[in-house]
Amino acid sequence: MATSDIFFIIASVGVILVVAALIPVLYQLKRNAEKAEIAWEKITRDLEPFLHKATVVSEELCSLSASLQEKIEKTDQIIDTVRLAGDTLLSTAELVKETVVPVTIQIRGVSAGIAAFTGFFKKSELSERR
Repeated sequence: MATSDIFFIIASVGVILVVAALIPVLYQLKRNAEKAEIAWEKITRDLEPFLHKATVVSEELCSLSASLQEKIEKTDQIIDTVRLAGDTLLSTAELVKETVVPVTIQIRGVSAGIAAFTGFFKKSELSERR
């Protein structure tokens, strides 16, 4: 037996031992791959309804956001209208005050004059009767 034959025998036995050691590892890898595939299918199956619901919720949020934006714009318009009405009312009140107060003062003055005039004649009448 030559040295090369012994080397081939040792190499063959080594390859057989390595293959024998790899068989359980490869079997375990196969089982892990099958479990990973089952888990991936389950995740995919469970994730699909979740993604659908997330899409529906996202669409509803977009719709609500647009509706809210419209309502805010309408509210801004209402606030602007109320502000204009308030400004108009304030201007009108100031105009009425500027116009009516002098007239009221004049009317009160005329009324006081008439009251004094009638009071004077009432005193004269009473003193004549006595």
